[in-house]
Amino acid sequence: MVSLTDFKYMRPKSFDELLSHLIKYGNDASVLAGGTDLIPRIKMGLKRPKVIISLSAIDSLLYMQQADKTFRIGALTTICELQHHPIIVENYPALYEAALLTASENIRLRATVGGNIMQDTRCIYYNQFREWRASFKPCYKNGGDHCNAVKGGKRCFATFCGDLAPALISIGASICLMSKDGDREISLEKIFTGDGINPFSLHRGELLKEVIIPFSRTVGGYKKLRIRSSIDYPLASVALSSDQKEKGRFVVGAIGPRPLTYEFSAYKALRPLAEKAYEDATPAANMSLSPLYRKRMIRVFAGDLLRSIVD
Repeated sequence: MVSLTDFKYMRPKSFDELLSHLIKYGNDASVLAGGTDLIPRIKMGLKRPKVIISLSAIDSLLYMQQADKTFRIGALTTICELQHHPIIVENYPALYEAALLTASENIRLRATVGGNIMQDTRCIYYNQFREWRASFKPCYKNGGDHCNAVKGGKRCFATFCGDLAPALISIGASICLMSKDGDREISLEKIFTGDGINPFSLHRGELLKEVIIPFSRTVGGYKKLRIRSSIDYPLASVALSSDQKEKGRFVVGAIGPRPLTYEFSAYKALRPLAEKAYEDATPAANMSLSPLYRKRMIRVFAGDLLRSIVD
C-alpha cells in the first residue's frame, strides 16, 4: 500500500457549493463520505483524484424519516444507524440483515448508505497493490484491452459487491439524485449499467441524495457468502422480500456488475424463480472462491430464505 497522492481537498458547506464543485471538476474529483471504500482504493493506486470533495459538512444528507407512504434515508446515514433504526428492524428484515452483515461494527460506524450503494466494482486481479497488478497485463478496468479473469474476455467482468443494494431493490427502493438541474428520482435497479468499468448511469454533476422505500411491513431476509464471518465483501448474495399478499422480489447480488432482480406474486413461484436465477448466474473467476461454488450457493440461499417465510 502506498501513500496518498497529492490532491486538492474541498469541504463545501451547502448544496449549491457542493454541486458547483461536482460540475467544475467532473471526473477529476472523487466524493468522500465515510471513506471506507475510497481511501483504500487511493492508497492502492486504483484512484488518483486531483480533487477530493468531502461531504462531512453537509448535515442535511444525514437523516431517516417517514414521509407520507415512504421511508426516506439520507445518503450520509451510516450503516450502523440504519441497522439500529426501529422501523428498519421491525419492517424490513432483508435490509436489516444486509446492514448487520456488512463488514464489521467499526466499519459500519463510518460507512454510509450512499457509499455502500455507489461503491465501485471489484475484481481479485484489479483490487490489488500497484506492484501486484504490474505482474499482469493491464485489464479493461485499468485502461488496458485484456481481461485477466476471463481468458479471451471481450469486456470487463468486475463485480458489484455492495450488500445494501440487493436488499433495497428487493423492497422496491428508488433513489433521488441531485444536480444543478434539479432532483431526479429513479428505481434503484436502473442506476446499474451492467458495465464493470462504469457501473452507474450517473449524469455529470449528479450525486446520490437519498434512498426512498415504500412504507410497509415485509417478510424475508438476506444471505451472503464470504470466507470470513466479518469484514469480507459478499462473494454471492441473495435478498428476498415479500409483502403480506405474497408479492415481492428475489434479488441476486455479487455475481456480476449489477444485481439480478426477479419479481413474484405468490410463494409457489419462488422455487422456479430460484432455479432461473441459478441458470442466469454467470459469475467470473474474479473472486477468491470458484464461480461454480458461488453459483451453487445462490440455490442454497434461496432455499433457506424460502423456508424462512413459508414455515
